[in-house]
Amino acid sequence: MLSRKLIALDLDGTTLNEASQISERTRQVLQAADAAGHIVTIATGRPNAASVHYYDDLGLSTPMVNFNGALVHMPHQHWAGEYERRLPQQAVGEILAMRDRYHIGLVAAEGKNMMLVDTEDPTLLDSMPISVHESLPLSAATLPATPISLMVVIPTQAGVDMAAEIMADFPSVNVNTWGGPENRDLSVLEIIHAGVEKTTGINYLAERYHIPHEDIMAFGDQFNDLDMLRHAGWGVAMANGTDAVKAVANDVTPLTNEEDGMANYLADYLHLHVDALLAQKNA
Repeated sequence: MLSRKLIALDLDGTTLNEASQISERTRQVLQAADAAGHIVTIATGRPNAASVHYYDDLGLSTPMVNFNGALVHMPHQHWAGEYERRLPQQAVGEILAMRDRYHIGLVAAEGKNMMLVDTEDPTLLDSMPISVHESLPLSAATLPATPISLMVVIPTQAGVDMAAEIMADFPSVNVNTWGGPENRDLSVLEIIHAGVEKTTGINYLAERYHIPHEDIMAFGDQFNDLDMLRHAGWGVAMANGTDAVKAVANDVTPLTNEEDGMANYLADYLHLHVDALLAQKNA
């Protein structure tokens, strides 16, 4: 009999298909895993507001990891185990002040229930993962709370320079970089507290649920999943994942996210009798 697993799931490129949707097969397999007693948790770089609808779609009642490990919480309820790692306040003010020296198109200050945006190019709002209803000048003085994350949309070369300056001047923060909106020479910088990765949140949950390291499973496809897959008891890269992710994983799914690769791998690995488990759960 298989031991109880903590199953950590990246969203984009892993749990979600190319239309950013959860397929019926994926939903059924994850609900069957839950019914079998395993702990299914979303571990994403997305903020709470851009991921909680997937959590609800799956019918989860377990904690969720957001901001690449900087927030662990139980959506829709108070949970005594909740934690968040906010950015150092001084660093936030000084990073926001850099806007005058770089051609920044958009800055977003994000927290569990906060999304404040300052943009000179309203068209960039279309690339945000959630709807933003308010845009205002951001500074240390206008922020109602210290954010968990700052997101900067910036021309690619300026982004390289800004990321290097931030990393040199603020050892207390970390900068992740990825491509911006398609067909535009832009990059996205995500700035969070140094030393925080998805593994941080997953290991915290493993301790809370008394899950030994060897029973932690993790699925991912991109650079921000590297640490999670490397340190999980069983790390699985998606067939559509990067070569770097595949290189550190214990295994690779035969199928892509568009083909329910994670769900089919999990059903086989856990020997899930999906229909029977769902019938038992709904009885």
